[in-house]
Amino acid sequence: MTTPTPWLKDLAGIPLSERRAVLESLVVAEFKRELMMDETDVLPHHESYFELGLTSLGATDTRTRLEQVIGRPLDSAYLFNNPTVGHLVDFLVAEVLPEFFTTEPPRPMAAQQPDAPTKDLVDDMLRELYQS
Repeated sequence: MTTPTPWLKDLAGIPLSERRAVLESLVVAEFKRELMMDETDVLPHHESYFELGLTSLGATDTRTRLEQVIGRPLDSAYLFNNPTVGHLVDFLVAEVLPEFFTTEPPRPMAAQQPDAPTKDLVDDMLRELYQS
């Protein structure tokens, strides 16, 4: 196990009932930063961040910043195949940081198939990329 980052140490000191909101705030802030959104702008949690204007390079930069803050690697395939803040927060809670969000031992999350609209979006983006 790696040494906890300062952010994880702070998270551990927050009541369990408030941790998800703190994690969500971190994720939202990083995506807003990349999308050049103002603090007052609302980032929809269940809308694709690619539809909001995020590029693949921006997603990679955001992933890198999140990895630095939490001190854990993030699966880039998950980030691209499930491109919403809501999906990413769920993934972080269940797979990347489960020990901070449950009093039970962590269990592996069942393999998830991306929903059809998301898969179609990714397929369309890849087709556009390779046709250019």
